[in-house]
Amino acid sequence: MEGNVIQLLNAIPNHIVDVFEVGAASLFLINKQKFYRSGGGEAHFDEEEMRSAANREEPLIIASRNISFVPVRIGVQPLGSLGISGPILTRKTLEALGTLVAIAAERARAVERLGKAEAAREGEQLRSALLDSITHDLRTPLTSIKASVTSLLSQPQAPESNRRELLTIIEEEADRLNQLVGDAAEMARLDAGEFELKLERHSIDEIASAAIEQCRPFLAARPVNIHVDAALPPVRADFSRIKDVLVRLLENANAYSPAGTPITVSAEVSDGSLVTSVADQGPGIEDMEVGLIFDKFYRGKDQRFQVQGTGMGLPIAKAIVEAHGGSIGVTSQLGHGSVFYFSLPIDHSPAASR
Repeated sequence: MEGNVIQLLNAIPNHIVDVFEVGAASLFLINKQKFYRSGGGEAHFDEEEMRSAANREEPLIIASRNISFVPVRIGVQPLGSLGISGPILTRKTLEALGTLVAIAAERARAVERLGKAEAAREGEQLRSALLDSITHDLRTPLTSIKASVTSLLSQPQAPESNRRELLTIIEEEADRLNQLVGDAAEMARLDAGEFELKLERHSIDEIASAAIEQCRPFLAARPVNIHVDAALPPVRADFSRIKDVLVRLLENANAYSPAGTPITVSAEVSDGSLVTSVADQGPGIEDMEVGLIFDKFYRGKDQRFQVQGTGMGLPIAKAIVEAHGGSIGVTSQLGHGSVFYFSLPIDHSPAASR
């Protein structure tokens, strides 16, 4: 939105030159204290004269210099001024021009204010999401750890089986906390660009096999269909990072689909890129949530308190894929499941000799 405002303000002087066939034009805005000039204009407008013209109530025509200065005002409120060189326009034309530019400038200012308000609103949503993540995803394991420790301390003579169960809970919840902190640190590094990719020629078949093997402990009881042809063209990728992307998509599919339903991993060439997909038979994602699913800390509104997670797995995957020059997305149908997919550039370089 801000970019559109800047483009509009930069375009106004050039538009005046083109429409009125004058030599050059310049726009000064008081609230920004900036000058927007037509490209390659033949005249240089004195900035002090432009500032002074902003406080006038009517155009100033200097025929000896072929220059006109026009106040840009909304009612009695001065917004800035226009400087125009070349053929002298009539006073009425200059006044009308000043009014039209004032309307455009005021609209640009309104759009800019709207953009800032929208950014503030999104910032508030992110803070709320972060607070939700902290209060739920961090407090839950801490509560379990605290309860288990309290039980151990209050029952020193408890049976060995009970003590082992409580110690197992403490270990599992500590691991969960460690993952939460690790994901937060990883997201911070990716956001800051503080990581390097070791880009090499790799087969997506090898990457997918390594990711599935890593996920075997939690996929053991679930069918996994693999449709990845070893003959697919290679990609230029960081093996470990792209494997991590697939692992996160597999974890997501496993967490959000009923036990026993299959997960399908496939890959194909599409529009000059290699597209890898992970499909599940879960509840699906509502249309309004599809655009939010890759936002940091966002978790499905109907799932956030039913499925453990950090809300950072998909944003981390997105950052990694985009760092490779690819893209990531999801298609979903309520009641039928979701397909998460990401594209990577194909490596067209000659294969290295072995």
